[in-house]
Amino acid sequence: MDKSYYKAFVAQTPEEILMSVFKKEEDILIGISLDNGTYLEGAILNISKEDNHLKSVCILSQDEQVSFFNVHRIAVVIIKQPKKMVVELSKGAISRPLSSTEEKLTVLQLKRWLQNEQIQLGSHIQEFNIEGISVDELNNRLNIQDVFKALNNAINQITKDALGKEAWQGVNSIALKQAETIQLQFTNKVLTISIAINKALPNKLSEVIEEKLLQVL
Repeated sequence: MDKSYYKAFVAQTPEEILMSVFKKEEDILIGISLDNGTYLEGAILNISKEDNHLKSVCILSQDEQVSFFNVHRIAVVIIKQPKKMVVELSKGAISRPLSSTEEKLTVLQLKRWLQNEQIQLGSHIQEFNIEGISVDELNNRLNIQDVFKALNNAINQITKDALGKEAWQGVNSIALKQAETIQLQFTNKVLTISIAINKALPNKLSEVIEEKLLQVL
């Protein structure tokens, strides 16, 4: 792994790390040292909670042994596959898993894709403006694409009824801007989406955009 990624990692408690691993759709190999010196290695099967606090962990080893232990007995958690966890380990400062950077999306390909996406959102949409966003980094270009995919999904939900269709017809242009937190503004027929395009995008982004669209349109 490029050592520059390590510098973005943020110190977290074992409980935070365990929940991040557990929430991943794919299995992540981890190592756990307990306070009695026992070392366990495997993938998390289940984590139990009590009063909103983690209590017990169940992991499956590579030779199919199942181990159970209490969270308060954990001394160290080791992530054996950090490339798959860079988003979580950096708390979003790194926007995508390293494996996804194998995707190729040139600036020209992005612009062509945006032109097609603009057509999909309606003939009344005159412009997609991304001038406020740097497209030098591949991650940024991929995130720009993901934002507009999420916007399209949100619009499809909003325009299912006549009132939503009428509201959407009032949008002539869409602008994307860099910001630390996601915000939507609608002024003079321009819908502006402000978002941290260089960081991990929010979970369920299309739902977030849909909710905010309903507030501003």
